[in-house]
Amino acid sequence: MILQNSAERLFPNLTLDEVMAELLLEHAQKKLIRYRAMSRAFEDKYGQSFASFRQDVLRVEPGFEQERDYFDWELAVTGIADVEEEIVRLRSLSARS
Repeated sequence: MILQNSAERLFPNLTLDEVMAELLLEHAQKKLIRYRAMSRAFEDKYGQSFASFRQDVLRVEPGFEQERDYFDWELAVTGIADVEEEIVRLRSLSARS
């Protein structure tokens, strides 16, 4: 009951499903910002795209830092794609889209 009352005060005229969609959309957008920032930091560090970096890493035996960066960058790139898909789905449910 407390959550429902808060939802009604903070999101007037929205159903609980719409409230949940709005909150999830906001969370997904924050994750997207983090993943994009992470990817940009690696692009700046290595001066290339992930695709180019991946090819370079696969051609040689990478050092520890380069290998760690590869997996972190890959996480960011796949995270961006996954979260962008999720945002599209959530926007279709959102009352404010």
